[in-house]
Amino acid sequence: MISFKILEEKFLAYLVCSVVPFLAFSIFFADLVCSILSIFFIIYLIKHNSIFFYKNIIFVATLFFYFLCLFSSLLSEETLFSLKSSLPLIRIIIFIFLVSFLIENNKFFLDIFYNFLKYTFLILVFYGLVLYIYEYYFSLSNSTIAYVRLKLPFSDEQKLGSLLVRLYGLLIAIYILKKNYKKFENFLLFFLTIFTSVVILLSGERSSLFFLMLFILTCLISLNVSFKIKISFFFILFTSFALILTQNSNLSERMILDKNNDLKFSSNQKELIIFTSKHTAHYVSGFKMFKDKPFAGQGPRMFRLLCDKEGYKTIINDKKSCSSHPHNTYIQLLAEIGVFGTILFSLIFFHIIFIHVKHIILKIFFKKNTLTNYQVIISTSALIVVWPFSPSGNFFNNWMLIICALPLSFYFNEFFRYNFYNKK
Repeated sequence: MISFKILEEKFLAYLVCSVVPFLAFSIFFADLVCSILSIFFIIYLIKHNSIFFYKNIIFVATLFFYFLCLFSSLLSEETLFSLKSSLPLIRIIIFIFLVSFLIENNKFFLDIFYNFLKYTFLILVFYGLVLYIYEYYFSLSNSTIAYVRLKLPFSDEQKLGSLLVRLYGLLIAIYILKKNYKKFENFLLFFLTIFTSVVILLSGERSSLFFLMLFILTCLISLNVSFKIKISFFFILFTSFALILTQNSNLSERMILDKNNDLKFSSNQKELIIFTSKHTAHYVSGFKMFKDKPFAGQGPRMFRLLCDKEGYKTIINDKKSCSSHPHNTYIQLLAEIGVFGTILFSLIFFHIIFIHVKHIILKIFFKKNTLTNYQVIISTSALIVVWPFSPSGNFFNNWMLIICALPLSFYFNEFFRYNFYNKK
């Protein structure tokens, strides 16, 4: 039997888990740790001739996705520029499977990961509340500030809500899996859930608020929890949100009543406006790039170089299409890597939808549960990563790739598990 002693050590678990706080405090160190660990895992597998690892169909599929990205870069107008995004993508794929392996085979990993998540969230929620109170009262004395946007610590990135909504499900899922229900821990997680949701609202990130609602509604429908608990939680959360929004007109106008948020046909131009005119311009430009190269795509990272060129440039209601990315994951994938890579990525979405619909139908009509509570939360966390019908960040951004890798690691481990120890 192949020895995996190094991968079972506590030190390695701590090193992997350190990515969680680094995502909040230093993307450079998060990326550095991710890269070093990925290289280590590749070397280790090759050294021990662990060829069975590559037989995992999910790993093969992700490698195929990677080579499609490389192929698109090689055919792009700026090959070297595009390769800067596609080449390093392999480290994220390896990191996903390293985490997936540790979940299954490192006895320390889940406990350490849970504690890293819990304390990181406690710090970030406290930080978010204090920052909001300070920024809110500062904005009251400064009429030029329309609303407050919460940033990550030591950064100008307005991604606090995005980090919280993408990782909080993992904290709840691991707690459920551990089955160590202490009274204090129950209360802590309940209040942490409420305050995390509040900070996501206060962050001013509309996409993060939408993902929060998607996560909560999916879990309320699919979780095997008493109706009384579900209603109590929903009532407390709804009341908290209502109080905040009624007390802060600027926040409510940005998150709920913003006149720029349109989903309608423009009477003047007779064209569909999705979310905002600016978003629509991004999407139209992305589709033009896809139509030009439907199979290979323009190349990862190429949207920012091509969006202002003739043939792709789009202006809707004086809003231009040019940006670093088209603000939708699937439109970005269609434009930059083509239809085959997009279909491959979308299979995750369809799988999650299928297992949830199956679970809900059997639960309602046959009183049968096909998913455990752990599986519901893990798959819903992964659903946020692959959701197609909302604005999103840059798919090839390092921070986004790493933060999305964590839910996918748990999802792949649970639904496409491949046990190393079954092989000799």
